[in-house]
Amino acid sequence: MGFGDVATHLIFFIAAIVLASSAAAIMFTTVQKVTIEANEQGEVMKKVVGTDFDIINDPANVIYNSTLGAYIIYIKNTGSEEIYVTNTTLTVLLNGAVVNFQSNAISIKPGETATLYIYSAKIGGTAKLSVITDVGIKKTFEFQG
Repeated sequence: MGFGDVATHLIFFIAAIVLASSAAAIMFTTVQKVTIEANEQGEVMKKVVGTDFDIINDPANVIYNSTLGAYIIYIKNTGSEEIYVTNTTLTVLLNGAVVNFQSNAISIKPGETATLYIYSAKIGGTAKLSVITDVGIKKTFEFQG
């Protein structure tokens, strides 16, 4: 066994170490990415599961403010997550059409209630109001317009 055989074995050994190190680095990076993605998905699921609200108006006696041209609707946060009340985080449908609204609060903490002013002409008969959050939680409320 000459020096050539030793050199060949040494080169193969170093190549094997380099390949093993590369494989370990790739696996470490992949595990880190999966962990980060799982954490992000967990946060999203926590928000979805923790978001809940109720429309607490009396369906037979919803107030219409003729000065504002708006129905007054009360939303109570019954979940464990804060609900933000903006035009980008909440969608309001009245009889299937998206309507403008304003709120007396920017967000509703768990257990709190906010007032929504739903801008619409006064509706005769039964009206159907749907409120949808940014995480897809939807509540529908039928009332006498």
